[in-house]
Amino acid sequence: MAILHRNSVRLFVLGWLGWLVIAAVLVASTASIKFTPKILTATSVFWVASVLGYLILSLYRICRSPNTSVNPPRYRLQCDQNLGNTIITLLVATLALPVLYWTTWFPDQTRNVSTFERDTVDKVYFPSLTLFQRSDWTSQANLDVSARPKCFLGWHNEKAPSCDNITIPGVACQCTDQWDDDVRDFEWQNTSYRALSLISSKSMVSPIPTYQMIAQAFFTFNSSQARADSSHVLSPSLWIAIHDPTLTVQQTLESGHTRMVLINANGMTAINLGINRRKALGRAPADDYQLSISTIPSMDLQCDVSADGGARGMCFVSLFLQFPSFERLVSRQDVAMKWEDVASAAGSWFALFQLAGWIFSGLAWHEGS
Repeated sequence: MAILHRNSVRLFVLGWLGWLVIAAVLVASTASIKFTPKILTATSVFWVASVLGYLILSLYRICRSPNTSVNPPRYRLQCDQNLGNTIITLLVATLALPVLYWTTWFPDQTRNVSTFERDTVDKVYFPSLTLFQRSDWTSQANLDVSARPKCFLGWHNEKAPSCDNITIPGVACQCTDQWDDDVRDFEWQNTSYRALSLISSKSMVSPIPTYQMIAQAFFTFNSSQARADSSHVLSPSLWIAIHDPTLTVQQTLESGHTRMVLINANGMTAINLGINRRKALGRAPADDYQLSISTIPSMDLQCDVSADGGARGMCFVSLFLQFPSFERLVSRQDVAMKWEDVASAAGSWFALFQLAGWIFSGLAWHEGS
């Protein structure tokens, strides 16, 4: 005999399911709201008390229901055992699941975790780069685009075709058009800079490790002004930020995917790039490059525009970028427990409650049809 032959049991099960659905909807609709412990406790107590009261009233009504043609006395024991199994399972679930959620699953839903793994890719795209000159630091190089900045893949070749016209990765090409036309003003952390960017395109590919990207930008320098402002003359310097081309330099600085690094502008700077793929909560994946920098300084300063400098032309910063390997570190930030994990955990516990109800109701020891 099916226990659902009894109308009171049907109402009992449907009512309990209704409470469960209402609770699930309330939890899902308020998932983004930060509750205080007092509100969480009051909500849990109210929900458990309401469902528990409904269970008690339903149990009382079911136990008082008379025998019928579909429920003769000879089935009374089996019916009581089925009913007891249902009552025990739902009663324990009603009490335990909210406690488990608020004490274990909800904290994990609000706790961020990071996972790390390594993989190797077949090819990588060269990053974008931005050079910064601090406006209030006269000892830095003075960026000047009157001499057009340059960019090459493979090696320096003024006659090489544009990278946008290359269909076979690895062929030497020019990427000069990817430089900004002008030096622009840039504000970061209440400091003013003059910035010049090279925005990488999808045609700028490194097909093999150690394949080089060469970038050059030109500048002047005033040693007399530097000495007057700083009491000594340092080699011209610039800040550089290497960043993912899918984001602006402003976005990568704000998200922590890049940071400014000070380099010697008057020389050749080699930068080895390590690939860190980062996926933060609520954001698209982006690369964060680990930099290993070495510089060969120039022996002279031909762009000193001071009265005694004897400027003979522009100075230029030469940047040699390469990926020593295509091994990549992938980091993902996520919550410790998602809703599907909560549902899976709740299902596992509910199965345990069913087992307990099956045993303690006596249904496990029942004999006969």
